Amino acid sequence: MAYTLFRAIAGVALRWFYRSIEVHGVDRIPRGSPVLFVVNHPNALVDALIVVWIAPRRVWITAKATLFEHPLLGPLLSWFGVLPLRRASDARGRRDDADPARNRETFRAVNAALAARRAILVFPEGKSHDDPFLAPLKTGAARMALNARDSGDAPGLVIVPIGLTFERKDAPRSRVFVQVGEPLPVDEWRQPSHQRPIEALTAEIDARLRAVTLNYSSVNDAARATALSGVIAALVTDAVPLGKSDRPLGVEARIARRLGALNVELSTARPALRKRADDLVRRLDAYRHTVAAHGIRIEDVGISVSRRDGARFVAREAWIFVVAGPLALWGRLNHWLPFHAARLVAMRSVESAADPAMRTIVAGAAIVLTAYMAQGVAVALLTGPLVATAYLLSLPIAAEVNFYSSERLARAIRRARAFLKFRRNPEVHGSLLSELSSLRNDTLALDTDLRASMAKTGG
Repeated sequence: MAYTLFRAIAGVALRWFYRSIEVHGVDRIPRGSPVLFVVNHPNALVDALIVVWIAPRRVWITAKATLFEHPLLGPLLSWFGVLPLRRASDARGRRDDADPARNRETFRAVNAALAARRAILVFPEGKSHDDPFLAPLKTGAARMALNARDSGDAPGLVIVPIGLTFERKDAPRSRVFVQVGEPLPVDEWRQPSHQRPIEALTAEIDARLRAVTLNYSSVNDAARATALSGVIAALVTDAVPLGKSDRPLGVEARIARRLGALNVELSTARPALRKRADDLVRRLDAYRHTVAAHGIRIEDVGISVSRRDGARFVAREAWIFVVAGPLALWGRLNHWLPFHAARLVAMRSVESAADPAMRTIVAGAAIVLTAYMAQGVAVALLTGPLVATAYLLSLPIAAEVNFYSSERLARAIRRARAFLKFRRNPEVHGSLLSELSSLRNDTLALDTDLRASMAKTGG
């Protein structure tokens, strides 16, 4: 019951902070086998909440032991069954600094949980960080898996890699992409003859995590790749209808991963292909700046500018906001103060890019629940328990409608602005459409030619 409540609250809190959480490959998670989830760790507590929310089975979490020293958080973590892991960096200056058995009890607990066919969450990087690449993995996950396999206590154990990609992990109403990677049945895995099993399995986990994460050498490289993948995604995909959320972040993640592969392929490609790629990147950058200078977005360049479509657009959006507007306003009135209070708490003394989301979600959940309780008690005293129950049930629904309506209104205004600009300046619209079509064709042609070139050279 406690876990069900925790998972539900985590889901609500995540949906309040992030605009969308897109999940691919959840069907790869075994339902009845013992599972070791290995996950990258860019966003502190939020990472665990996301895995708990998307997994179709109960997840037992491991966390750094220092969290258990907090007088309030420690007992709460123990109550939820969180298992403490003591890192070497946590133990410096203590008696167990160099003690290889400092996690013996945790490993026993993990082994017992896997023997009971449970799912355990491990962050093999050993820390949460802001770097745009996967940190060197610790060997703990591999040792847990091999210990469970070799003891014979957890037959059928599967390691499941999960990659978390945040559009902007510190920004409210941004997007998240969760990709479940290829499962690794531990019973079937065998290490290469020239490597020791723990190091070999750690390397295998590293490879599978890199296949579902984006890794860059620097923050600048990450920002440039993100911008470029966004432009290409806008070029090669159709405009997203207003009734749906924005273009899936997974599309941009796949394009960003392909761009990384292209960089490797270009390093050995013919000079003519490298020149084509450089020219194309310059044109893409120039197009992005040109579209931005007109105050529109690339995904809106291809919209219809006929009067009939414009009238249909106005009628549809007006009707939606007439229907949803009152409930959205109700949600805004009841949540504006708690949400802004949580944001103020979150932005105090920020030390990491992970702090805003983590603190906003934790503070927001506490403040919103407190506000709900206070409002529920007040309404119950004034009108009775039945009305108070209906009132409380309406609040989270109204909050969801408010978020949806606010974001749809922003997209509608943006698209209406593009429509009016193109109606006033058909030459601008024609020029942007022509260049968009040319860029799309050249981008796809370059990708095709590079694939063909690599196939010829055996790359």
